[in-house]
Amino acid sequence: MTEYGLSGIAAEVSSFANQCLMDKRGYKHINEILLNTEVDEITKEPLIKCDDGTDRVILMYKKSVLPN
Repeated sequence: MTEYGLSGIAAEVSSFANQCLMDKRGYKHINEILLNTEVDEITKEPLIKCDDGTDRVILMYKKSVLPN
């Protein structure tokens, strides 16, 4: 990663299971968007409904720990 000048990894995480996994692996929350903020103009229902019960998408980041 350092060969390309990268300092870490960013990930957009929508699955609840992956959100939990990334937390356990030390990724930090940068931002999150609640899924119910984007709704159909007519029905007012959320545009995205997840089967696993998650209510948000999280942008996460983990700083690289690889040697230079």
